Amino acid sequence: TLDYLIQNDGSIKVNAALELSPNSEAPELPRMGMRFSLPSNYNQVQWYGRGPFENYNDRHTAALLGIHILHTDEGWERTYVRPQESGYRTDTRWIKLYNAEGIGLQVEGAQPLSFSAMSQLTEDFDEGNIKKNRHITDIVKRRFVTLHVDLAQRGVGGDNSWGAQTHDVYRLLAKKYSYGFTIRAI
Repeated sequence: TLDYLIQNDGSIKVNAALELSPNSEAPELPRMGMRFSLPSNYNQVQWYGRGPFENYNDRHTAALLGIHILHTDEGWERTYVRPQESGYRTDTRWIKLYNAEGIGLQVEGAQPLSFSAMSQLTEDFDEGNIKKNRHITDIVKRRFVTLHVDLAQRGVGGDNSWGAQTHDVYRLLAKKYSYGFTIRAI
């Protein structure tokens, strides 16, 4: 269920809820959230949350709470052997994306949010079995900015290099989720 409330000041309050039946055989959610496409010049990102480097719900204790800034061109990690989804930030209270003139939008969470902001789509990093984007030079900058605004994303795991599963506490195994945020023009 998605509820949008356009408020008197022009802001948009968004509430999202997902409830699976108790007997549902749906697979585990990789993330509970939404994805937006924004103009490419909304390339300055500022947030109050964990950072400045990428962090995930099971890999965030070294990322300190604070106000951080990045450019969307720096929104994903280029040091991995193969390009892959990256650049996530957790425990975020608000996110601003804006252009050189300071015009843009702000997202404020009704609870802590997680997000990523980059000039690529998630699919650009992992195209299923094809895996044609094997090198950093294969990743092409899009003509828009992709913003993920999430309640949560599954942890990355990696306790060993042999495929150990992410610990259950960092997986999205519940049958019910809800979250909210407000979008404001700046």
